[in-house]
Amino acid sequence: MVVKMDLFDLIKEFVMLPGVSGFEGPIRRYLLEKLKDLDPKVDSVGNVSVTIGDGDEHIAIMAHMDEIGFVTTHIEKDGYVRFSPVGGVDDRMLYGRVVEIFTERGIIYGVIGLIPPHLSTAEDRKKSPTWKELAIDVGAKSYEEALSLGVRPIQPGRWKKDFVRMGDYIVTRAIDDRAGCAILFDVLNRVRNKKLKKKVTFLWTVQEETGLRGASAVTTRNDYEEVYAVDTMTTGMMPGVPFHLSPVKIGEGPAIRFVDRRGAASEFLREKVMKIAKENGIPLQIAITGGTTDAAVAFDHGLRALPICIPVKYTHSPVEMSHIADIKNAIDLLVKIIES
Repeated sequence: MVVKMDLFDLIKEFVMLPGVSGFEGPIRRYLLEKLKDLDPKVDSVGNVSVTIGDGDEHIAIMAHMDEIGFVTTHIEKDGYVRFSPVGGVDDRMLYGRVVEIFTERGIIYGVIGLIPPHLSTAEDRKKSPTWKELAIDVGAKSYEEALSLGVRPIQPGRWKKDFVRMGDYIVTRAIDDRAGCAILFDVLNRVRNKKLKKKVTFLWTVQEETGLRGASAVTTRNDYEEVYAVDTMTTGMMPGVPFHLSPVKIGEGPAIRFVDRRGAASEFLREKVMKIAKENGIPLQIAITGGTTDAAVAFDHGLRALPICIPVKYTHSPVEMSHIADIKNAIDLLVKIIES
């Protein structure tokens, strides 16, 4: 299918913004600037919201701003920088990577190297080092030189990103959940000038990757009739993975998670959304999978909640892969939900 480039460009803008869990400032500032004519709000924990429409019914649509990454923890005497992961980081993807450390002076690049085969034993090469064994080389030969570059403990960082378009596929880091952020932004722009019969709050939440904390704070304080969490969902559509573990396919529509590790989604919303999708010819997949989303804490707080997810290969890796058709269909589905 042919999709105009502006949707790809919008997703890329969101993907490339820094926003490690607990350090979402850059993406928050971006949203506040882009949405300034809609009077965006920032709550006490850092969530960004915009409310439009009128009526007694009030629904919320949310996506999380944060991404997995790391924080610097210590600088060694020889200038190497120790770090600690933030969120669900897989040790296997850590080494042999260029990283970005976000300092007051800007981005400092570094590398997480690995002992080369010339200097390692066969036994060494069978092992996968953990983050505790690794360090970041920022090109400094001493503690003082690392400081002079602007590196300090407790600075956020991430693995350097590429954004690659492969036809209608997107390959990059942090599709989880910058795709969701872009979807909300696009949906908001499509419905902002319509006469809506309900209030709709668009929420960009913080710290999903470290415990659904932003969504927990906002759903504790608000009685929305319906909550939709727009996120990603790992597909079992890859070599070495039994498909039944997460039976959704890339390119065949967004998916609603009936059940994940935190429980079942709202039965009422499941039936409602499946009906809307069918009536409007929007492809929709249904699955049970692992992991969870911001919808779980909304449900915990007594609200009807449903995750609407973009299928993704290689989740939480530098090469997350999604299909633009799934993103477009998620946008269309959310517009119809709002108009229903």
